[in-house]
Amino acid sequence: MLMMTYCVEKIENILEKKLIDIANDFGDKELKAIDIGVFPWHETIELSLLFSEDNVEINDIAAWPYFNYSEMNEGGWDEAKELANNIAEIWEQNKDVFPILLDFATAATAEKVTQAIGQFNRSPDFFIQVLNPDDHESQNFCDFISNY
Repeated sequence: MLMMTYCVEKIENILEKKLIDIANDFGDKELKAIDIGVFPWHETIELSLLFSEDNVEINDIAAWPYFNYSEMNEGGWDEAKELANNIAEIWEQNKDVFPILLDFATAATAEKVTQAIGQFNRSPDFFIQVLNPDDHESQNFCDFISNY
């Protein structure tokens, strides 16, 4: 039984708070990308950041200098642990990650999360993404959301 009511608004609130906290860590550094890694089979959510000055392949998220900056499993994002547990329970029911990824993309493109991202100094080509971690050719689920 889910302890927290799982809904997009809960995802929005958790993302908003963490992104505001993270924005304060970087001052005027120019942000190029945010990757929201969603891994229900590991009960993990990761926020990774790529800055314009970072000299790495954009598609190699694990090589980004600020890969998994949120450090949920290392104690850096306790607010996300219950949500990660909820998505694991949902995933266990039918092993379908797509609805979960769409929920995260919907939250990532919501007004309150967009406003939190606005606290960063974003590059002109800034983007936020939610990808299917099991598909190396995954499209950005944020692109499926009409208000993005």
